[in-house]
Amino acid sequence: MNAFLIVCAIAALATAPTGHVQAVVAAAASTLFESIPFILAAAIAKRFAPRYGKTLSGFIGCGCAHGSGARSLAVAALTLLTFGPLVAVARFIAAYIGARAWARSRRDSSASVLAEITALVPCAIGAGILAVVFASSPHLHLGTFAGVACGLMLGFFAPCTLGAVALAATMRHFSMQATIAILAISGICDFRTLARAPSARQTHDAFAYVIGAAACALLAYAHGATLLNPRFTIALWLSSAALAVLAWRYRAKRNAVLRWAPALMAAGVLLSHASPSYSMTETTLNDAVAGDTLVFRGVLARHDRETALVRYAITCCRADAQPIVVQLERPVSERSGQWLEARGTLIEKPAGLALRIRTYRRLNAPTDPFVYR
Repeated sequence: MNAFLIVCAIAALATAPTGHVQAVVAAAASTLFESIPFILAAAIAKRFAPRYGKTLSGFIGCGCAHGSGARSLAVAALTLLTFGPLVAVARFIAAYIGARAWARSRRDSSASVLAEITALVPCAIGAGILAVVFASSPHLHLGTFAGVACGLMLGFFAPCTLGAVALAATMRHFSMQATIAILAISGICDFRTLARAPSARQTHDAFAYVIGAAACALLAYAHGATLLNPRFTIALWLSSAALAVLAWRYRAKRNAVLRWAPALMAAGVLLSHASPSYSMTETTLNDAVAGDTLVFRGVLARHDRETALVRYAITCCRADAQPIVVQLERPVSERSGQWLEARGTLIEKPAGLALRIRTYRRLNAPTDPFVYR
């Protein structure tokens, strides 16, 4: 009966009339897919190196599992490259101190891989909702209070700490207060850090492992299918194999509660074709200056009298997709939603950089609308 209800829920989501629901599910599922390889690696480390497994998993992960994600060396490296050594070192030290204090105040959980994934579901759904709201906002001219409030929400529910750093870099174009708030909370005192560790009573469920293994295999076969950066393909194949082994190992175990996270992942694979909402109109190119020659492919977006070409970039997973926007100096005689390739020169305007188009041509909508960093 539980399996039947899960299948019905997936079918209902796949035929949902609103694109926003599909986008939330796809973004939430991408967070879970991204976390699985690191949760499995942490489980292996704890099994074969119980004394140092938890510490190692915090350093080698991407900040998507339970705990202080800013301890991740990958996160520290990205922060260093994006915001400089002072910010990177401060975040790493704060996360390390917080992780030590948290370890003393609460015993380490011995929960299963499925329980760890299930514990991430609220964060994944929250991140999916915020991603849709952020992508649907045509302008983000935030004041000080609004910027801090927006940054705290984005940082608290960030899908992973690595993605939160990329998000903070994008938010610099709209609100420096939001950027500071994201960096101050994500991976240090966010939802995953403060949430209670999953209970060891939530052990295993064979059917949930089967669903997870199948979903990972399908996503790996599709090289990420717009949910994950294609660099995760090998990790997804290995995760599928590991989950299949766990399904056989715990074939007699039953716990229906643990089936919802893998079901959400399966739904995300079905909905990964849904494109994000394009509505930004302000140039967000990093390191671009007036006078640069640019060739850019994107979808045409309009807001009032402003026109721009927009495309989204994924660092790790779809939940951290950030807009790459090139504002156009003058509108073009094409409908909103049309994909174009524009060539021209960047010029300085009062509102920021804009592209003075020399030539452009129409493009068919690509199968994969994202670019990957």
